[in-house]
Amino acid sequence: MMFSTGFKYFFGVTVLSVVALIMSYALFEKFALGGVAISFLIAVGALLAGLLAFSSDGTTRDANTSTSDLTTQSIWPLVSAIGVVFLALGLVTSSVVFFGGVVVLLAALSEWMVQAWSERASTDSTHNAAARKRLLNPIEFPVLAAVGLGVVIFSFSRIMLTVNKSTGAILFIVAGALVLVAGVIFAIKPNMKRPVGAAICVLGALGIVAGGVASAVSGEREELVEAAAEGHFSHAECGPEESKYYDKLSEGTLSLRSSVSATVVYQDGELIARIQGLAKPQKSLTVGRSIPTNIIFRNATEGEFRLVAHLGGSKSADKAADGDSHKDETCTQLVAPGAEQSLTLNIAKPSSVENVYYLYIAGSDEKKIELVVP
Repeated sequence: MMFSTGFKYFFGVTVLSVVALIMSYALFEKFALGGVAISFLIAVGALLAGLLAFSSDGTTRDANTSTSDLTTQSIWPLVSAIGVVFLALGLVTSSVVFFGGVVVLLAALSEWMVQAWSERASTDSTHNAAARKRLLNPIEFPVLAAVGLGVVIFSFSRIMLTVNKSTGAILFIVAGALVLVAGVIFAIKPNMKRPVGAAICVLGALGIVAGGVASAVSGEREELVEAAAEGHFSHAECGPEESKYYDKLSEGTLSLRSSVSATVVYQDGELIARIQGLAKPQKSLTVGRSIPTNIIFRNATEGEFRLVAHLGGSKSADKAADGDSHKDETCTQLVAPGAEQSLTLNIAKPSSVENVYYLYIAGSDEKKIELVVP
């Protein structure tokens, strides 16, 4: 029995997949997703190999018919070699390069196998080319379009990250206008020659890609570089100092005062809570568990201050572990003298030794109001 070329290819893919599954099991502790993917590849490869062995590649031509004159040169062996190189580089560099090599290698092998099959489908080269297009074009066109669109979008993002914000807005408007103009031209001239339309699209895409490459080489604008170098909690929003972004356009008045549990006032160096129905100022508040609680903070002292809510854990322990991270705190903006702001709390766990809740003035931890969560 003579095995067909298609059977040999799919049988080889199946064997290599089995080897890859065994190596993955031996080398990786967690390979559930990869194991499932390789198992499906083994099943599909074995199924296709069996079908090709049964149908002899779907051809009934005479075995003595020569098809050497129908065989064309192929670029896919070279692309496969490039994929193998990326695989090797990815093992010592990064997983992105490795998986990129996997994609390139699988795509090249698929194209190579289909080309080899189509060249032996018949003795008519035109029919063979049509068979290949009928099989691969429904896959190639969407994939190439998605890759091309992704490259254009990524290049445009590099441009937007390089130019300043004002220039970026102008570029965005210009790009949108050009796309609109191109769409109008295509609509009013439906009989435009296909090469002209393709040339317009290609030139536009190449311009964006070239700009993206130049922007990637020059790097991101300075403010983004500084932000990337800083830690997430480098600028503590709940600190006593003014925050560049959090305190921008801070509110000073409140229009809605419904469902307010208490009004916290900072006056004469003291932090007190005024609760409706109680004549005397309070130094503690009872907050319902897992219920949104609205509190109004009024600054009746000279200078700008913010009210901070500590929402669990030991504050000293948090600082020792994570620095001045404020990860368990929420706060108002800086409040000017005589101004007010609201603060909404939603505490899920009851008060305990481990979970201590209180309100305090930023920079003055000793001035605080205890929060009791039943």
